[in-house]
Amino acid sequence: MHTRRQILSTGLSSVGLATAGRVLAAPAPRMRAMWAYETVKLLGSTQASDELVKFSKSRGITDVFLQARFVRKAKNAPFEVENPAGMQALLRTATAESIRVHALTGDPMHALRANHARVHARVEALAAFNEEAGPDARFAGLHLDIEPHALPAWKTASDAEKCALLTQFVEVNVSTAELLHKRAPGVILGTDIVFWLDKVKEDGTPVYPVTFRGVTKDAAKHLLDAVDHVGIMSYRGRAEGPNGIIAIVKRTLAYADADTVRGRAFIGVKMADIGPQMETFFGRTEQEMDAEVRKIEAAYGTRRGYAGPAYFMYEAYRAMPQRE
Repeated sequence: MHTRRQILSTGLSSVGLATAGRVLAAPAPRMRAMWAYETVKLLGSTQASDELVKFSKSRGITDVFLQARFVRKAKNAPFEVENPAGMQALLRTATAESIRVHALTGDPMHALRANHARVHARVEALAAFNEEAGPDARFAGLHLDIEPHALPAWKTASDAEKCALLTQFVEVNVSTAELLHKRAPGVILGTDIVFWLDKVKEDGTPVYPVTFRGVTKDAAKHLLDAVDHVGIMSYRGRAEGPNGIIAIVKRTLAYADADTVRGRAFIGVKMADIGPQMETFFGRTEQEMDAEVRKIEAAYGTRRGYAGPAYFMYEAYRAMPQRE
């Protein structure tokens, strides 16, 4: 757990590939993403922000999902990006190295309709920030981490109640995408999802169906139709096997492959010491993790729907031991 397509598809071939009756687009250039959370430290120290960019370059990271705080100076004032001068300085450093930085924000409570306006207010704040900043000091994207399954109500909810929560989750993502693409054309919208959103029953129907604008399918598919990419929290300590990373993302990747689908999927890889041990590469060497990521790349690297790996998280990644 962790707290338009125009850009993502730069270089995307217009030549489709026919596979099993589906039209697939040729793969877009591979990306590598990474979540980062020590924003106060990064914005308060040129050395720390330089180290983030240097580390990202050394690991081939193209996109950083950087936690951004949106604050109000008064109760009814609009949201603003906290420490805009510090954020602009970091963005200039990243942009100079061709690294895209996405403002990471979200809370499980944002899934509820009563709080959707708070997410939309962050869109307005990001748009205002980018309008005031120079072209080399702007956010490339907004990345939502809302996670409705982390709501207290989820634990005791029936399947029908979970579907109702996921419907609101889809609604806030789609409305945010529409607003962002209107207010800040060219800015990427991504959203984090758990890998089991597209879980199916024995008859192939979704376990958690969501009916949105007259169409019923699982939440992952609705989101891939609307956002530029999803970050799958596909956290496992191995790539292969029935419960490995490759297997648990296969349905999401299959849907993302279609040329009619807007979004692509980052496959999450965790090395943080958070959650069950089976979910993480914590305690193992970076080389051991890289070997597993290469297996993921071998399985999905030629697929249109695969955006690349996404590493959770910078603070743990840089601390990984190296093989002697």
